Amino acid sequence: MIRVYQVARREFLSTVMTKGFLIGVAIVPLIMLAGIVVAPLLINDKPPKVSGTVAIIDRTGAVAEGFAKRLSSDTLAAQFGEQQKATAESVKKTADAMGTPPAVAAAAAAAMSAELPDLKVEVLPAEADIEQAKESLRTGTALDGGRLALVVTDQDAVKGSEEGKKFGSYQIFVKPKLDQRIERDVIRSALMTEITDQRIKAAGEDPARIRALLAVPAVSSQTVLAEGSRRTVGGAQFLLPFAFIMLLWIATMTGGQYLLTTTIEEKSNRIMEVLLSAVSPMQLMVGKILGQMGVAMLVLLVYLGLGTGALVSFKLIDLLEWQNVGLLVVYFLIAFFLIASLMAAVGSAVSEVHEAQSLIGPIMMILIIPMIFSPAIINNPNGGLATALSFIPPLSPFVMVLRIPAAQDIPLWQIAASIAIGLASVVVAAWAAAKIFRIGVLMYGKPPNLGTLIKWVRMA
Repeated sequence: MIRVYQVARREFLSTVMTKGFLIGVAIVPLIMLAGIVVAPLLINDKPPKVSGTVAIIDRTGAVAEGFAKRLSSDTLAAQFGEQQKATAESVKKTADAMGTPPAVAAAAAAAMSAELPDLKVEVLPAEADIEQAKESLRTGTALDGGRLALVVTDQDAVKGSEEGKKFGSYQIFVKPKLDQRIERDVIRSALMTEITDQRIKAAGEDPARIRALLAVPAVSSQTVLAEGSRRTVGGAQFLLPFAFIMLLWIATMTGGQYLLTTTIEEKSNRIMEVLLSAVSPMQLMVGKILGQMGVAMLVLLVYLGLGTGALVSFKLIDLLEWQNVGLLVVYFLIAFFLIASLMAAVGSAVSEVHEAQSLIGPIMMILIIPMIFSPAIINNPNGGLATALSFIPPLSPFVMVLRIPAAQDIPLWQIAASIAIGLASVVVAAWAAAKIFRIGVLMYGKPPNLGTLIKWVRMA
């Protein structure tokens, strides 16, 4: 045990005391900090300044005039002013709830505010040919100005068919590179509103009164807590599951990758032969795995601490249940020993890093499966897909950390069964890795293929 401890200590210190490791551990929090603080100051989500003409062929005879008024400078100025005010208030509420610095919140609101477009409406005759009217849209782009879009209303878009049960619609043709926000939020919105108002008028009602009856102010829900309540944060259902699987992925892959590279380097530099003169292959493998487990655990604790601090600062610590943190650690240990066994076996069997890619690649592709299905697993953690993947190693630890923090409670027997299966798979993986390590650690030359590794496992 002393020799295993010495190997583990050497492996741990030789990894964590390097500049590369320190930079690697620090770079993710720095990127997150930049994304939270710096990005809102740099991101500009404003649509480009748009100037040009919107042509309309109004076959209803009732839409063109009101459509032109809705795209006038005065109407758009009033509309955009209300939108920017609502945006600023929404950002401020979110910032206050999450403790965002006022300067960052102000920058984010400014970045989302839109610039007023300069649009003129050109009314074409109702019998105008559509293909001919579209010709001016075929040359140049929306950045050149000129005619930006063509709107065509169906003849029965306002009054409907003779039976009065079915209404016509409209068509919009736009020039290349017209910003979708201008087409969607300005042109299309103005057209749909005007058509709706004309239908209401045709039915003998007042559009303003009907709109007032239909208008229901949007309010934010409040999450009720033991100590009070807070504004519900959108996407909170996905926040912790994604955070848990990213913590698990980063920690296990960091330790596993270091184990692979150090094993290959020591073998290719013949340092492995010196180490084996003092310890047995089994002691060396166990020591290296335990040392890199310490590295991976350090990474997990650092990021877990940073994440917890972020939840505290954003007043969202109630999202974190500490029993789930304990299960995260359990599944981390299972996932790490599975991946570490693989890395130790592959690292001992090859002499160059690039030789390991063909052996590790298929396993890495399999481990991405929980990432691919993560939305489905989080939305329905007790569904058939999530339940089935929970009992398939090496996927089960990654799937379970997605299921546990989700909105639905997981049956305790499934948690216990997944842990039991995980531990059994660790025993099998460690047993197979030990056999490969014992044979491959002193073998040089042509790297083995998968079939050769299986033969090594079957050898006594």
